[in-house]
Amino acid sequence: MQDNFITLIKKHRNDNELSQNDLVDILTLNDDFLSKLDVVTLSRWENEKTSPSLEKKVRIMRKLKLLVPYIYSINDFNIKTKIEKSMNIRFGIELNKYKEINSLNNSKKISFDFSNKKHNLGKNITDFLEKQDIGYLSLIDKWPINVGTWYLDNQVQAFFIHLYTNNEIFTYGHCDSWSQLYKKNIDGEINSILLLEQISSTRDFYRLCSLCLFDTLIKNDELKYVFTYVRTDYFLKLALSLGFEAVATITEPDSVLNEHMDLKFLCVIKIDAIKLLTNKDFLFFCLKCYYDLEKNNPLLLNKIYETSIHAQTLKNTKKAPALGTE
Repeated sequence: MQDNFITLIKKHRNDNELSQNDLVDILTLNDDFLSKLDVVTLSRWENEKTSPSLEKKVRIMRKLKLLVPYIYSINDFNIKTKIEKSMNIRFGIELNKYKEINSLNNSKKISFDFSNKKHNLGKNITDFLEKQDIGYLSLIDKWPINVGTWYLDNQVQAFFIHLYTNNEIFTYGHCDSWSQLYKKNIDGEINSILLLEQISSTRDFYRLCSLCLFDTLIKNDELKYVFTYVRTDYFLKLALSLGFEAVATITEPDSVLNEHMDLKFLCVIKIDAIKLLTNKDFLFFCLKCYYDLEKNNPLLLNKIYETSIHAQTLKNTKKAPALGTE
């Protein structure tokens, strides 16, 4: 793997007229992870005698507001990621869910719609969610959301719902109902993203949705944790291998369960955002998606960025609303 970590470090020091000692002071301030960094180590990095771990690089770049150019400078990797290998299993499951929205279409006309308002979900998606009898729909009324929908000739091909919340929202352990799972009166700052839904018709649309999540994480430093739900043993094991941990379970009604849900309980899983970004399976999967699109279909790639998902995500939302209040 190659990147421009050293180039960015040197340029940042020069642009801001910082000595190595100045930079070390900035990086170690109120940061336990980087607390042992010293000038000797930094000098060895800049002289390319040693190199920090990927996690350390990402934490440093994030602290210096350089994470985006750093991440997209990473190249020279070629591994078959666990996520890529999971595609065959994933599209045995999600394609059946997708068919509940509308039929497949083979056209090439792809468009992307973005919204951060519940009433703009679209009738197909709203109907689909209501059919699932999902207990988290009330959260959409209380916390900021991002909804992205991919279309092929006006037919929904994929959609995702990202909710922005505080990491204290969940009651850890086992819960017998959705009402027990979510804590009420949470009044903390937004520091987490909860992946409520991501339904994709094909591998390509799954990759596009994943890139939306990936780019949101690297452009929002406030997001410290990622949460999502898992209903199958296969994907629970995959998530745990990526670094997620199970934090809560909930009993689901029989009406929600189907032949694809082989876990006894729905499982809530959590990971530190930087841990996810520095997991090579996740990182390389997303970067490969990015570079493939950049080379083969840059217009499609631009659809992810031209909607300003990231600028609107946490703008003017420093404090999360208390759950259970208007």
